[in-house]
Amino acid sequence: MKSNFSISPNANNELEQTGQTKFSESFLLHEAKALLDFAHGSFMDIGGFGYMDSRGRVDRSKSRESYIQSRMVQVFGLSHIIGIANFERLTEHGIKVLNSQFLDKANGGFFNSIDLLGNPVRQEKLAYDHMFVLLAATTANVAGIPGAKDLVKKSESIIKRFFWDSDFEMMNDSWDLNFTELDEYRGINSNMHAVEALTAAFDATGILLYRDWAYAICKRAIDSIARRNNWFLPEHFDSHWQEDKEFNLKSPADQFRPYGVTIGHLFEWARLILQIRMTFREGDRETQWILEAAKGLYQAAKKFGWAVDNSPGFIYTIDWNGNPVVRSRMQWVSAEAVMAAYVLWKATGDLVYLKDYNTWWSYIEDFVIDREFGSWHHELNSKQEVITDSWPGKPDIYHAFNACLLPLLPLEASFIGAAIKQRDRGRVNL
Repeated sequence: MKSNFSISPNANNELEQTGQTKFSESFLLHEAKALLDFAHGSFMDIGGFGYMDSRGRVDRSKSRESYIQSRMVQVFGLSHIIGIANFERLTEHGIKVLNSQFLDKANGGFFNSIDLLGNPVRQEKLAYDHMFVLLAATTANVAGIPGAKDLVKKSESIIKRFFWDSDFEMMNDSWDLNFTELDEYRGINSNMHAVEALTAAFDATGILLYRDWAYAICKRAIDSIARRNNWFLPEHFDSHWQEDKEFNLKSPADQFRPYGVTIGHLFEWARLILQIRMTFREGDRETQWILEAAKGLYQAAKKFGWAVDNSPGFIYTIDWNGNPVVRSRMQWVSAEAVMAAYVLWKATGDLVYLKDYNTWWSYIEDFVIDREFGSWHHELNSKQEVITDSWPGKPDIYHAFNACLLPLLPLEASFIGAAIKQRDRGRVNL
């Protein structure tokens, strides 16, 4: 995979200029390319991308997941736009399978997962999946991929019709397969990824509705819910958005709906709200709460998540008193931590965040990156040993790749916004 990707002098090299971290352009670009090399193994001739095992081979015992298809499209699409490599074929491959095998032609919307024959595995339509489809379609559309524009329209239509709740200005979470019965559960996780997808759609199109929905979600989730919980953000709610703090108490390590406070999501929200602030005028009264909130979320995650059992790494979850619940180190949490540290450093100029950035990349370099088989170990224990309690294998590279890419590009409200700016500045020659 040959790359001509380069960043012009004085463009985005503040990391080099500080002299305080080695985790700058050369390191990040090298690691991004290594992750992309690994991700090639996810390609499936029958359509889309498969769940990868620890050595980067498709685990054919697992179904094809819509969120994995979408994440891989986002990764390959961004890489193609900015010129890391020519990934037009891979991006188109992902869009085709979303538009065909994952599309429910009878009822609308997208299947959560399908088997090797293309049959739906789960009888649910999830907001989480549809937000990632919108993110993938938006990225691929900017990349000029056939079928992407139509996929944007399809996903947007379903989100507007079934998931956006104008009364609470939040997303519903789960419907049955034919969109006749809405589950009473409401979740923060799907709303967080709605912010990501909607902000990307705004950056790509300039349509204010996308930005306004994303901001409304941030306002309720963080300035209201997280603030009144001292930045310990509840994840689970009923249909009236009343908190359910005991949800999944007996299944605390759930992949998508764990019990308690999820450390990685505090970091992720801190980054997302700082980025959406960039879509408003500087000093706008509507966004004056954001910096305080981002710092609050970040400090809570750092204090209660990092090395709390006298071993480096971020634990997965804590209870409502700040005590560790699931002590596994998930790779995506470290990825979100370094991104949050970088964005807060850019927002404040405070070198404490750059120090954190350096410390946490050092942890990733020492323990998380798999030097033997590639990509990042998905889950470690407190002894830094690979475990598979929640995440067997290495299903995708989305969080890790984004952590490498963020400091390489101009800081914008979304990755696609940053990729567009990088491309338009004319610094990429494929």
